[in-house]
Amino acid sequence: MALGVRLDAGGRMPATAALDRVTARCAAVMRGVAGVVAAAAALLALAPPVEAGVLVPVVAGLLCWSVFFLWAGWTRGLLPQVVVFEVLITSALCVFQRDLVAGTLIGDSASWVGGLVTMTIVVINLTWRAGPAVPAGLVVVAAHLIGSGAFAVAGIHVLQVVATALLMSLLRKGAADADAELAAARDAEEKATVERERRRDERAQNSRMHGSVLATLMMIGAGGIGATSPMLRETAARHLADLDRMSEGGGTGPDHVPLHDRLAAGAARSGLVVHTRLVPVSVPWEVGEAFLEAVAEALANVLRHANVTTATVTLTEDDGLVAVEVRDRGMGFDVAGVPDHRYGLRVSILARMEMVGGRGVVESGPQGTRVTLRWTR
Repeated sequence: MALGVRLDAGGRMPATAALDRVTARCAAVMRGVAGVVAAAAALLALAPPVEAGVLVPVVAGLLCWSVFFLWAGWTRGLLPQVVVFEVLITSALCVFQRDLVAGTLIGDSASWVGGLVTMTIVVINLTWRAGPAVPAGLVVVAAHLIGSGAFAVAGIHVLQVVATALLMSLLRKGAADADAELAAARDAEEKATVERERRRDERAQNSRMHGSVLATLMMIGAGGIGATSPMLRETAARHLADLDRMSEGGGTGPDHVPLHDRLAAGAARSGLVVHTRLVPVSVPWEVGEAFLEAVAEALANVLRHANVTTATVTLTEDDGLVAVEVRDRGMGFDVAGVPDHRYGLRVSILARMEMVGGRGVVESGPQGTRVTLRWTR
């Protein structure tokens, strides 16, 4: 069974549970109305040899039971014990109908007892599956036959039992098919969600690798960090800790981090002369990681491509909008002409910010390049 499909309190699938609720209320209303009509018909047709002293208490009891049946079916659904009592009550009325129905109407399917038989057959099949419903319906049919001796009417009632059971079986099969389709759709949705999360995590890890570890290696190659530099040892230790955390399936840190401190430390490790203007800002850990990696990639691009040794990093916050800007006065490039295989700009900066609900904008020209990163609380 699909884990994403919510069962009701009785362990039923949604479409089946909805069908059961509707049929229970329909059965309750129909049986309640039929009971009132039958009581009125019984009193109007009162004639010898039926005695009022016998009929009136029976009709009063029938009315009370009909009202209770309607209340129970509407508010709580048709519980098995309620339907069992319905079968017993209708069967008793059938067996003793010679004392309750005028002689000319005994065995007539149009008599008030005959009407109750038909309604009870319908109620049974609306409530129960065919397995128990058909035998219970035949019990009522047999009771009517015993009380009336009318085999033709019994045949009609048997057809009612079979036809109603067949109809409800088809309806329940349709509900079961709908539940199966819903379960399949929910399973597919869950698998798609898992796959999206897996790919998101994979992109984040790739971005982290490219934006930090590989960027550091590029700076070493470009001479930005000396091979024996204490800064290199510190940076390598931090990257190794990140790789260990990723390999263990982790990737979370403290709830909030001081973004200004993280950016200042990242700028110091960049291999450039970075002028910073950073206001104190604290952000969730994953947002801070996204900013840090995007800025590290932007500074690495300055070192690799801009043909300058200085850059500026600013951090501001205005009404919940956190903005970081990385600017250089280098040679610039054509943003629209960056090939799709250039992973750093597309993934380590733009996509990395999008992963945490932020966005990035890259602008470049002959006067230099500006990378703007924004995230709203």
